[in-house]
Amino acid sequence: MKRISIIAVTAFIISIAVFVPYSDAVNLNIDPPRVELSIKPGEEKHGYIVISNLDTTGDAAHVRVYVQDLVYLPDGSNDFLPENSTPWSLSEWIKVGPTEFDIPPGKQEMVRFVMNVPQGATGGHYGVVFFETGVSPSKSKEVGASVNIRLGTIVLVGVEGTQTFKAKLKGISVTGPDDDGAFETSYTVFNEGNTLVRPKGTLKIIDAKKNQVDEIDVNKEKSGVLPQTSRRFSQKYTKTLPAGTYFAQVMLDYGGDVLLGGQTSFTVK
Repeated sequence: MKRISIIAVTAFIISIAVFVPYSDAVNLNIDPPRVELSIKPGEEKHGYIVISNLDTTGDAAHVRVYVQDLVYLPDGSNDFLPENSTPWSLSEWIKVGPTEFDIPPGKQEMVRFVMNVPQGATGGHYGVVFFETGVSPSKSKEVGASVNIRLGTIVLVGVEGTQTFKAKLKGISVTGPDDDGAFETSYTVFNEGNTLVRPKGTLKIIDAKKNQVDEIDVNKEKSGVLPQTSRRFSQKYTKTLPAGTYFAQVMLDYGGDVLLGGQTSFTVK
């Protein structure tokens, strides 16, 4: 049975105020959108990604393929950096080919990759294989300007036998109500380990008499936190609560030996 690590925070009620897609310009598809691999140190694995030109007429799409590092920002959004910009980069491990080609309408191209994990590698390593194509001004509806459009396959590699799952809950707070009467519970998870974690669990609403009022799932999408980084999660509670004092209790399972737990109080007037 997993142990539970609890943090407790007292909070008071706070009053709060209230990439442009060019889907009609290009019609490409990649499969799969995400690749997850478990590889032993010193071994390699092969795979492929298929990119399809779903247009039935028009010119061939010219595609360039390259790899970048993956970053999850604290607010949960993604960012992408040049190769070898992060401690968890896999850019030196992966080779892709072909790296440039044309796809006629209604056709597809298979891009193969080789993932070679060196001896001594540890933890998790992550990146994105991007497929970029240019769109002419006439198709992009931009006057006098071309547009580069790219799709990416996220690649996640775990080095077998070396992954350390360790995380902590850095804080929990409740704000609200907003104009719609909803309260928002926010908390931050810091990943102390060397591999991606996906904290998933429940948010319980408990009244002053310690009775559970409600329970809802949090992070059902299993959004991840990269090694040695923080990520803020939030959950809105929209049901009407009678006036009084309540507790918001978060319990998370991120894959480690210890469950993360946090609790804070808030007031409904």
